[in-house]
Amino acid sequence: MPKNWPQVILVGHPNVGKSQLFNLLTGKQVLVSNYPGTTVELTRGKAKLEGMEVEIIDSPGLYSLSALSPEEQVTRLLLLKKRPALVIQVMDARNIQRMLSLTLELKEAGLPLMLVLNMMDEAEASGLKIDSALLSRRLGTPVVCTALVARRGLKQLKRVAAAALRQKSDKSGDAYVIPTYSPSLANILNKTASCIKGCYGLSKVSIAATLFNPDPALLNTLKQKEGDSRALLSVLKSRPLPEEPLLLLAGARRRHADTLLKGIIKAPLREKESLADRISRFLLHPAGGLLGLALVMYFGFYRFVGGFGAGTLVELLEEGLFANLLAPRLNAWAELCLPWPWLRELLVMDYGILTLGFRYTFAIILPIMTTFFLFFSLIEDSGYLPRAAYLLNHLMEKIGLNGKAVIPLILGLGCGTLAVMVTRTLETRRERLHAALLLSLAVPCSAQLGLILALLAQSAGLGIWLGLVLFSFVGAALFGKFFWGNGEIPFCLEIPPLRLPRLGAILRKTGARLRWYLREILPLFVGISVLMWALRLSGLIDRIIMSVRLLVNSIGLPAETSLIFVFGFLRRDYGAAGLFDLTRSGLLNRGQVLIAAVVLTLFLPCVAQFIVLIREHGLGFAALVAGLTAAIAWMAGYFVYLLVSNPFLAQLLS
Repeated sequence: MPKNWPQVILVGHPNVGKSQLFNLLTGKQVLVSNYPGTTVELTRGKAKLEGMEVEIIDSPGLYSLSALSPEEQVTRLLLLKKRPALVIQVMDARNIQRMLSLTLELKEAGLPLMLVLNMMDEAEASGLKIDSALLSRRLGTPVVCTALVARRGLKQLKRVAAAALRQKSDKSGDAYVIPTYSPSLANILNKTASCIKGCYGLSKVSIAATLFNPDPALLNTLKQKEGDSRALLSVLKSRPLPEEPLLLLAGARRRHADTLLKGIIKAPLREKESLADRISRFLLHPAGGLLGLALVMYFGFYRFVGGFGAGTLVELLEEGLFANLLAPRLNAWAELCLPWPWLRELLVMDYGILTLGFRYTFAIILPIMTTFFLFFSLIEDSGYLPRAAYLLNHLMEKIGLNGKAVIPLILGLGCGTLAVMVTRTLETRRERLHAALLLSLAVPCSAQLGLILALLAQSAGLGIWLGLVLFSFVGAALFGKFFWGNGEIPFCLEIPPLRLPRLGAILRKTGARLRWYLREILPLFVGISVLMWALRLSGLIDRIIMSVRLLVNSIGLPAETSLIFVFGFLRRDYGAAGLFDLTRSGLLNRGQVLIAAVVLTLFLPCVAQFIVLIREHGLGFAALVAGLTAAIAWMAGYFVYLLVSNPFLAQLLS
């Protein structure tokens, strides 16, 4: 994007509609989620505001410039390094009182600010009346009311933003002073600000306030311009304050926000409880919440993804379309038109690009991923995920994590690679390592989960598989708690209102995720087909089978299953598809299917996830994960082999 384009940064608390506004302004799709942590990295796009070309940046969720989380630190650093042409703060209109403290910080920072009161439709439905014109006069900042879901107020937003940009104010400073700071706090801030010599995007008083909670990136930026940030920190500590500085700052801003809002918000004397409120209260209750979670897991993952996606749709596409119609015609075409056997084997036959790579992608994996992404988008947009995180927080604390870790763990049921990246939203490195270990060991991706549910349905083997996976999950969690310790983990999570998801938004989001997934897996699946062709042509495939024959035989599996574990390392879903093929061909009995399903679930993370583990946490951690998962997978497989060797259990499984 041209450097002379004005830069507009979207900021605000999580779940207020920032990413939705970004999409509406730029036309570029990002994942608009109803839980914190989706916007982990900055997302950029270009837009036209009343004919003016601008760069739009969607920043991570921000509660305060004090930046207690990694996401907030990213946004703070972005604002610190370069003053944007305009900052648009998106706010939930029903929670102005809580969110206005951030507005005051941005004003104190001397940033060119515009305020968007979003979700006005929901605020009005609850009986709230907001005098946005009076709020604008008191703040000295443009205020626009919107309901972005219905595109209400979008034209006015663009018009007001363009007018603010045309003012071309390059002047930053301490234009806005918060009058409720105590004399001692104001004195320390001003004294520290007077020592700051460099030029920044934030005002000097604002920078002084951020130094009460500095992070390495902030200190490094200050060091580059100031020479030594230690002198600034020493000024802050020169005069002790009666309380924790961050609490003093927050309290002063909250008091001033209360003063500003007098006469602006009129609430009904008695707020009417809606059906959504009653359902929300039920889902947050320990008993009702667990019942709701059980229903979501049963009907969503087991019936819809496992039964409909991996059962009905896979059978329809894999047997009805590929096996009965396409594969015979492709093989016949190859016999007629391709005189070279090596080329026929590359394109069709058992391991061909068209008959294996495309079949696995479109007939086996795609229907499962489609049903998973549809279901996940539904519960995501409804606001259910944060409630599940709140409900499970107590249980997660028992294993050394907190409720926020539920979000990447559930995402891992879709794609483990993406989920490991989302662990960045967890506050501490210890939590991120802990969650990454669990994702690598005992959280099957949706294609793997769907196929295993389909293979083990109507059998006692499903209960054994589920029990072993849960046992491994708890064991790995306790290992992580012992290995990395169990420090205090603050649990702060935004609980958005329950909403009725919009079909269009669900379909758009599902489509975007499927496009991303197909871009990732299709080249890899084609590459695996080519690899299998080369291995067969060279005779190396037999050597691979022979090299691991003893290992697979030791857990009661035939040598042919060696390939599905090789497939599983290349892609977990590809390995599950291979197991599906072996089972359909009658090479495995019920007990062997159960053994292979357990080992494949607990086996090494796929190559893509392994690379992300190295990039995020280092080679040493990735090696630890590889060794641990391989050992646990074999031990679990051997345990199941002993179980199914029992005649009584073998009878139950048959």
